Amino acid sequence: MGLFNKLFGGRQEYPELDADNPATRRLSEVKPALESLLQGVSDPLEVVPTGEKAYVFIGKPPKTFGLAWVEGSEVKSLKDLLSQHKVDPMKQGRLVDELREVYRRSESSQRFRAEVAGRELVVTPSEQLGRGVEKVLSQVAH
Repeated sequence: MGLFNKLFGGRQEYPELDADNPATRRLSEVKPALESLLQGVSDPLEVVPTGEKAYVFIGKPPKTFGLAWVEGSEVKSLKDLLSQHKVDPMKQGRLVDELREVYRRSESSQRFRAEVAGRELVVTPSEQLGRGVEKVLSQVAH
């Protein structure tokens, strides 16, 4: 069945994120910002809640994706960060490749599903993935 899902674009079924999972609390803290993000995005979303931020992969990682994150109550995007720091296209490509690799290393992480604003999201409570994304993003300012 997994092969057919990959061939025909079917989505993986994940267990429901239960109320006792610490990621549920973090997800509820960023819910207003996620709802705002959902208004402008029709692609699938995968949320990686961490202690300080919630990273959001938009699309179908690791192949095709965008990246946003919730910091406080604000939604920020990789595209805006790269533009703000005037990152050249070659470095942009390397950063995206690094994000792709960070995501691939976390593909075995446990994932759940949750609903926000009537949309189903994938939730990946992986500190390893969150730290990897943060490490890649920290390169932009340097």
